[in-house]
Amino acid sequence: MQLLPFVEKLNSENKLLHISKEVSTDYEIAAYLKKYDGRPMIFEDVKGSQIKVVGNLMSNMDLFCEWLDTDKLAWIQTLKNAIENPGTFKETGNNPFMFYEPDLSALPILKHYPRDQGKYITSGVVFASRNGIRNMSFHRLAVLGKDRLVGRLVEQRDLHTLYTDAKEHGEDLDVAIAIGNSAGVLVAAATSVERGKYELGIASALERATIEVVHAKTNTAHYPTDSLIVLEGKILHDETAKEGPFVDLTNTYDVVREQPVFVIDKIAMQKDAVYQAILPGGNEHKILMGAPRTPTIYKALVDSGIDVADIYLTEGGSGWLDAVIAIRKKSEEDPKKAFEAAIKGHRSLKKVTVVDDDINPRDANDVNYAVTMYWRAGKEMVLDNVKGSSLDPMATPDGFGSKLFIDATRPLNVPEEKLLKMKKASIDFKIDG
Repeated sequence: MQLLPFVEKLNSENKLLHISKEVSTDYEIAAYLKKYDGRPMIFEDVKGSQIKVVGNLMSNMDLFCEWLDTDKLAWIQTLKNAIENPGTFKETGNNPFMFYEPDLSALPILKHYPRDQGKYITSGVVFASRNGIRNMSFHRLAVLGKDRLVGRLVEQRDLHTLYTDAKEHGEDLDVAIAIGNSAGVLVAAATSVERGKYELGIASALERATIEVVHAKTNTAHYPTDSLIVLEGKILHDETAKEGPFVDLTNTYDVVREQPVFVIDKIAMQKDAVYQAILPGGNEHKILMGAPRTPTIYKALVDSGIDVADIYLTEGGSGWLDAVIAIRKKSEEDPKKAFEAAIKGHRSLKKVTVVDDDINPRDANDVNYAVTMYWRAGKEMVLDNVKGSSLDPMATPDGFGSKLFIDATRPLNVPEEKLLKMKKASIDFKIDG
């Protein structure tokens, strides 16, 4: 579903919180998003801008699944199917955008935290292609001037590879930065797939429709016709700037790096455009970054012969570092195999807890119950000085740290009387009304 129809749907369901008083893009909107994290919001009177701001649109799993139009129990399979069976997109000559000279100060770009470098675009999906390789991916972008940004490009990811190749040939890389996208584009852009597989096909499968794209007015990039605001430009091959500090997924400040500079040549905008804000370190950031990793973990588990009931990347692990995996245990080796498969599927994991299928991974109390009741010495494993995540504050600068595995499953083949003492009791009787 496109962004504006989803906002209208939320409004019709009385789920959208309207802020009608004048608010500033400097810290004030971010403070509201933080205070009401988990609640979709629209800011109708933004100081210095004619454009409304929306935020927290995917800030809990109910909203995530509603926008994707999938069931909470089926979304992992929905995304897995989209990755394995991508849809199609087509170019159209019907261009719905109005074009403006570049002036980023006209957009309600937010300043989020006191020590941030400045104003940051956090919901921008960068579209780029080179030598037949297409890519769309999220990148945080700090405003340097009316037509300049500096963006974080993670090394060895696809956009960084395209940029590096262009730089080695003394060429700039054409890009289009789309803001205000459909749920399919947002989720697909956050999904990691093998190089050469274009994420827009995943977006089409999630949207259950052929996505229409238009060529940029000023360069070779293309972008969806239902994006609301698009910045056409290029990544310069011969200019970098300091990027950071910036509050990342773990609610801690990321380090300052030298990063590529983007120059904007045109701003394309829909007539009824709103600006989407994603709060750094907020629930939406964690869900969008973490949830698309779950099918990768799921595939690795299934490939290892594990009967998977559910997977959840926890809020306490910032949706990135901590996974709870519920399995239908067939052997005493299954929990360890699940741990080993999970860290292959998502190497950034720092902690993995494996539970039985009657435990709800999304319920922290239920998981704590399983750990407390079913753990004993020897049912855990610690790996040290292994590759993990640079987001782990205890890791080395190059991302080497520790990993913890906890087996919180019940033992198999225990006498019935002992099993009764171990297994959670449940009431099957259904109450009317």
